[in-house]
Amino acid sequence: MKTAEGNDKLGKNCIVVSRPVGKTCPPSCDFLGNGCYAEATENQYKNARTAAFNNVITEKGRIRSMILDAIKRDKSIRWHERGDWFIDGVLDEDYVNNVCAACESVIESGYTLPDMWFYTHIYDSRLAAMNKYMAVYASVHNAEDMIAAKLAGFTKFAWCDSDMTIAPKRPRGKIKKAAWQTALPKLVVLQGEQFITCPEIRKGRDFVTCTGNKNSRACNMCPTGKKNVLFPCH
Repeated sequence: MKTAEGNDKLGKNCIVVSRPVGKTCPPSCDFLGNGCYAEATENQYKNARTAAFNNVITEKGRIRSMILDAIKRDKSIRWHERGDWFIDGVLDEDYVNNVCAACESVIESGYTLPDMWFYTHIYDSRLAAMNKYMAVYASVHNAEDMIAAKLAGFTKFAWCDSDMTIAPKRPRGKIKKAAWQTALPKLVVLQGEQFITCPEIRKGRDFVTCTGNKNSRACNMCPTGKKNVLFPCH
């Protein structure tokens, strides 16, 4: 597996797995070709996309080794900062099966799996069932998405406010950005579910990141699957 260390948003206490944007994403993804930060990253840094292709063909043993390395270094794993569980428009069953088999092997060897999490626009029951091993979030944009994800068996949700119904898009400029952050709600109820606004977005990464670093505390809400999360448009 080709991995990277955490970044300014995720914090440094995690290992990051990415796959190539587009090739592994559902064509229906709202962000694809429409402001996707991961797509922009790959367009700007060509080596990032090249590296991501290393994770298109996977092996159970290499995934197991990566998980064991995370355990040894006391790090969590962020699956798919870029990319998703598809391959050319269909679920990559070999990949899913390899990840699940690797997790089972780690457990059978007497280890406790590290905190792991992913967000996905693929509403498939086989991905929902991976909550046995990690925190699984269905990325949703509206009530229709939420219903489809629930029908597939998802129980945790990441609401992307791409329609800006909850808050306007984050403005540029330090003063305007600070005012926007202050106005963000800490908690909202959407479709009968409570959502916590992403603390990294609401407070800023100088104060909190997903897994923490020397300058910020760890949120750990998503890595441990504690709550549904709201991502304001940013």
